[in-house]
Amino acid sequence: RDITERRKAETLLEDSEKRYRLLADNVTDIIFTMNMNLQYTYLSPSAYSISGYNHDELKGISVRDMVDPETFSHFGDILAEELEREKREQSNLSRSRVLEYQHIRKDGVKIWVEATLSFLRDENNSPVGLIGIAREITQRRQIEEKLQTEQQRFRALIEHASDIIVVVNLEGIITYINPAVERVLGFKVEERIGHRGLELIHPDDIKFIAESFVALVENPTPRMIKGEMRLRHKDGGYRTFEGVGSNLINRNVVEAVIVNYRDITERKQAEEILIQSEKRYLELSIIDDLTRLYNSRHFYDQLKKEIERSNRYGHPLTLMLLDLDKFKSFNDTYGHVEGDIVLSRLGQVIKECLRETDSAYRYGGEEFTIILPMTTSEEGMVTAQRIQSELKKESFSPVVSQKIYMTVSIGLAQYKIKEEMRAFVHRVDQLMYQAKNSGRDRICFKS
Repeated sequence: RDITERRKAETLLEDSEKRYRLLADNVTDIIFTMNMNLQYTYLSPSAYSISGYNHDELKGISVRDMVDPETFSHFGDILAEELEREKREQSNLSRSRVLEYQHIRKDGVKIWVEATLSFLRDENNSPVGLIGIAREITQRRQIEEKLQTEQQRFRALIEHASDIIVVVNLEGIITYINPAVERVLGFKVEERIGHRGLELIHPDDIKFIAESFVALVENPTPRMIKGEMRLRHKDGGYRTFEGVGSNLINRNVVEAVIVNYRDITERKQAEEILIQSEKRYLELSIIDDLTRLYNSRHFYDQLKKEIERSNRYGHPLTLMLLDLDKFKSFNDTYGHVEGDIVLSRLGQVIKECLRETDSAYRYGGEEFTIILPMTTSEEGMVTAQRIQSELKKESFSPVVSQKIYMTVSIGLAQYKIKEEMRAFVHRVDQLMYQAKNSGRDRICFKS
């Protein structure tokens, strides 16, 4: 009988088996086969280093010896499940299944293994065993477990943080917000997810927030933008926050924007109280209690600034000094209480006659000074006349059935560029005394 073709086929098969065995014996992954009772029928040499068993020891070993009882029972359940699936899905005979489990080495150390399994079949395509490829993944599992632990820790920090943390997608929609939003703004988490991030922003702050969002989205490099803004509470009021926004980048593409909101409402309120307190303290230190005009100490500070401004820009500057006529006689006759009333009323008259840019000071006793920025001496003369006129309308009644009217003598002059400050004040002071010596209730000025 001619068996040439059969011998050729057998030779080809032997060559193929040699090649496959050579490949299986030299790969780093473990190649193995098992019967339907989960007993090994073949293990590639790479199993020696991973399992810790030598070639002879592996001959009589089974899967049961290399895993804990719970894992072996789980293998049996999976095999039964796959066989049941076999009955339902006859068309998918090449399917495989990936398992991750802990393998017990000879020394008792447990390592993680990933195995891809599929059925070995006979000529009728019936399952007769299992073939698999396995590799050690202990290091990968450790990294994954560490990553999972870090993620859990990070989530716990986020979930319990006192700050509001928001993730907004590129369309400006909130995709995540932590529970702090309920404690700080009164909204439940589910009430904010899916809504636009700008909904709660105060109208005056929307422009800054929108521009910051665009800047973060359009720049594919890590960056951070800080700022203060107000967010609407569920009760309708607004609270002040310090916000820090950054872009979430993946492979040089911005995927989202993360914003951390810290409630600084109480801090801002405390700062405002402090500012107001400092402002009141400053006012107390520079305001004369009786006339409610500035005091002489503040006069020299302010005059110095106005002189520097006049020298720098060449703007006109006029100074006015006023003195109540015969005030000492009034004080001696009617007493200091009535005298204080006159000084207080004069302070009111002066304030009512000035522009917002002008400033008045009690220079000392019954003398007053007025600084008129951006004003010529001619324009200052108009203000001086108005003060004299308005004061004459004020009547004082220190004694029943008696009315007394007071007058002021005024000296005023315009500043000369580069003139020394005290020389300027002295010049105006001399003009005021000239007005008093000329008969009182007069105005003496020089341009």
